[in-house]
Amino acid sequence: MTLLDEKRLEINDIDTQLVQLFEQRMHAVESIIQYKLENQLPILDTGREEQNILRTKALLQDACLSDYFESWYRYTMQVSKEYQKEIKEKHNQK
Repeated sequence: MTLLDEKRLEINDIDTQLVQLFEQRMHAVESIIQYKLENQLPILDTGREEQNILRTKALLQDACLSDYFESWYRYTMQVSKEYQKEIKEKHNQK
């Protein structure tokens, strides 16, 4: 097996973990939107988002990846907000 093959397998394993973590995260997001709906809270909490970006960027061991991580993390939060918005719209249709 070549180094390329080994690294591709490593990425496949990481992707499998990411899928599982994505599902976990989205289930948590679903619980959060339910709470927000019950308590009439807005979906967007800009202050919390910025705190999370700073908190998670500080966890990086490779500072060279900071900008890339921030882009990825902001996109992850955007997907979460879109999911919450969809759930909220379905809830409002009831």
